[in-house]
Amino acid sequence: MAFYSLWIGLPVLSALFQASTKMLATQMRHTPFSWSWLVQATHSPWAVVLLMSEVLSFVLWLNVLTNVPLSKAFPITAVAYIAIELMSWTLFKEPVMPLQIIGSVLILAGVWFVSIASDNEDFERYELHHSEISKSR
Repeated sequence: MAFYSLWIGLPVLSALFQASTKMLATQMRHTPFSWSWLVQATHSPWAVVLLMSEVLSFVLWLNVLTNVPLSKAFPITAVAYIAIELMSWTLFKEPVMPLQIIGSVLILAGVWFVSIASDNEDFERYELHHSEISKSR
């Protein structure tokens, strides 16, 4: 479950969070910023989507961190940048510049390097250490 949460679930939820934030901001564009703005924003369906995507991301992230070392899991969250870039291009018709594409390829390469950086022996040592910590509690 942690693998799919990390590679699919979290980037999709991050993109959903950003899309709903953009939609809420667009909806609130002509409302002057004040306390009434905040109250009006909280009554928007986009605010509900925004909060739900964040709560689900939190739950998935906790699941991932119970099974994957933080130093390996966190860099993979950079995949969300690519998901958001694709979503911005398709949903909001924002232009994608060549340097953004190059940057996205570099992000994927970096994530791949991080994911292959340790061998099974390192991961087994992490699992042993993690289980010892859990037992001591």
